[in-house]
Amino acid sequence: MRPQQVLTGISVLVLYLFAAAGCTSQRMPGPVLSLSQKEERIAYAKQSTVRIYVDGKPRGSGFIISENGLIATAFHVIAKIHPTPYAQPHIAYASSIEVQLYDGERLPALVHSSCISRGLRVSMVRDFCILEIKTSKKLAPLRLGDFADAREGSTVYVAGYHLLSDQPCVSFGTVSVKWENPVVSYHGQLFSEKKHNTSIALLDITMHRGDSGGPIILVGKTPDEDRVIGIASFMSNPLDQETKALIDALKKYVEDRYDVVCTLELFHLLQKERGSGSLFIRGCISIEPLKRRLEAFAAEQERANPMRKRFLFF
Repeated sequence: MRPQQVLTGISVLVLYLFAAAGCTSQRMPGPVLSLSQKEERIAYAKQSTVRIYVDGKPRGSGFIISENGLIATAFHVIAKIHPTPYAQPHIAYASSIEVQLYDGERLPALVHSSCISRGLRVSMVRDFCILEIKTSKKLAPLRLGDFADAREGSTVYVAGYHLLSDQPCVSFGTVSVKWENPVVSYHGQLFSEKKHNTSIALLDITMHRGDSGGPIILVGKTPDEDRVIGIASFMSNPLDQETKALIDALKKYVEDRYDVVCTLELFHLLQKERGSGSLFIRGCISIEPLKRRLEAFAAEQERANPMRKRFLFF
């Protein structure tokens, strides 16, 4: 056998072993989009993507999920760590949060009631948050889909505000690796966290600082069939000090209290265990935990007021 054939065989074996460890979906090629099809989707995403400000500074992105002012983003975009005299730092939401709409208007935002108190723990661990703004404008929400519909090779696009841009940017790419039962690290060993897993994916797509919290949209047969299947998570590798501090705080928060791995920590563990030389981690957080929170909130509102209009998120 020729040396080139031997190397090819080894490469195929390595790729197979890589895909077998924790990757559950089959690779399916996504549709090839024409320029006009991309332009239509770019316009669709931009009008519904917002910039998130924390303490007056741009921190990340988010997206509109209801006409009445609900905004989705990642928890780590609006999280604050407060030191305490004890070993465990206090993790909470920032006290000053603003949302900038596509037309440039900045509005104060509050953390939605469903993500406070008991809801804080799930938002913290699953890395999502729902904000609420008050405006008389008619907002253009994105429709939410199912993370299960995205398969390895599926075409997706992300919208977000790069920290140096005053306009939302849209990039197209593919789902590279998808975990529905993620493999995590424990004392240098890999094991499957089956009881409390978090469905996540790594993307082959252009992302920048500031894109975290933006929508990951799965391309459908037509733009009307495009659906948000995840929330963008972008981290540098090695981690910047702010993200590292948050991950360390989250690890201390769940240690000996919850049989769970935090989503933000999971991205870092996967990247480290896979030995990737990439400078950045371009991830997709499953939309499912956020959808469950919205469904529970809508059901509570309906029980409290059966005549009230129920908002359609999906």
